[in-house]
Parts: sequence; C-alpha cells; structure tokens
Amino acid sequence: MNFRISIPLIIAVYAACVMLSAYFIEYVLGYKPCELCIIQRYPYYFIILSSIALFALKSRIIPINHSHFLLKRAYAGAYVAILLASMTGFSLATYHFGIENNYWQNFSGCSDRLSSIELNATNLLEDINKIEPNCSDPLKFFGLSLSGYNIISNTLIAGLLIFDLINNKKNYI
Repeated sequence: MNFRISIPLIIAVYAACVMLSAYFIEYVLGYKPCELCIIQRYPYYFIILSSIALFALKSRIIPINHSHFLLKRAYAGAYVAILLASMTGFSLATYHFGIENNYWQNFSGCSDRLSSIELNATNLLEDINKIEPNCSDPLKFFGLSLSGYNIISNTLIAGLLIFDLINNKKNYI
C-alpha cells in the first residue's frame, strides 16, 4: 500500500479541522450557531468522506479488480463529488456573508426571532434559551465573520483539488 501524503488526505484533514473548530466554538466557547451556520457544515461532511474515499482509491487501500476504465471513472467521480460539495459550501457561505453584511435580505435560516418570544421574569432563563442567533451581529475573528472564513476555506479546498487534478489528470481522466 502506498501511504504517502496526498492532496485528498490534506483536504480531508483540513475539512475535519474546520468541523472541529466549529464544534469547539459552539460547545466550548458557547456561541450558538444560526440555522445557516449549521447548514454550512453539511458540505464539509461530504468533503471529508469523499476525500477519504479518493485517498483510499489513490493509495490502493480499496482494491478494485475491475478494468482501468472503471478505476478512472471512480477517480473522476470522487473529484466531481468533492468539487460540487466545495462549490455548494462556497455558495451557502457567500449567501450567509451577504446577509451578515446587509447586501441582501435573508429568505430563511438566519433571522432575529425575538418578536415571537415573550420574556417574563419568572421564566427568564428558559425564555433566553429560546432566542435564536441573529446574523446582524456575527461572531468575528480578526474582523472577518465565520462565514467569510468559510468562503476562503471552500475556495482553498476547490483550489487544492483542481491543482491535484491538473497535476494528475493523465492518471485519472
């Protein structure tokens, strides 16, 4: 088996680190994510699984005894799956970033829902837990919101994948 470091493995580890940092911010630091923040995680799950599958194909961990043609199609399918997931993540992050910066109105998922909650002194703690995050004041690190970092992250993943595909296209397609 060939276990050398490859770009699909780097992408899988990077995407896993992104997910771990999101969970760290949510559960350790205590910042509650909005619905769009949670939806933006789904492409990363797919990227992690597809990158691991591509790494396994490239390093022959998954033995395929079929023709060379089928192996090339499996490579191409894994590349397409990762790229589509990255583009979906980029689109969701761009949409979320636009809402945070008032470039456009949201359609769902990220809003201020205080209007439907009646706060009273007897159930104050329970009522505070019902308040969902508002995207008009996002958590920022070094002046950029997490959706902004997500845009950069998905661009980096797509760029690495395209770089790997260009350098190895004769072997895979």
